[in-house]
Amino acid sequence: MIMSINWYSAGATAFVLFLAFALLGAMFLIVKLSTDDSDKFKDLKEMVETIFGTPAHLRSGNANAQEDASKDSAAQSAAALEAFSEPCPACGETVTEQHRDCPSCGLRLL
Repeated sequence: MIMSINWYSAGATAFVLFLAFALLGAMFLIVKLSTDDSDKFKDLKEMVETIFGTPAHLRSGNANAQEDASKDSAAQSAAALEAFSEPCPACGETVTEQHRDCPSCGLRLL
């Protein structure tokens, strides 16, 4: 059997190839526009970053987020330096962060 090429199959092949190259070109265009540093396509860049990257409220470029992050890190470091005491989960004896094991029951503390 000899395969013959008719106009219908050639047209369908050309259409599919055109669609594939158009889709590939559109993807390259979206990537190029989303990585542009200018504010020309700011809305598109925000949409692409939200879909594929970090959400807007967690991005490092947000001034409010930077202030909140610095306040949170300062609060965490201050909390880490403060001494604490809690009851042992097994026996209720008061233990501090300096105890590796409960002095009363010997429970290993984390």
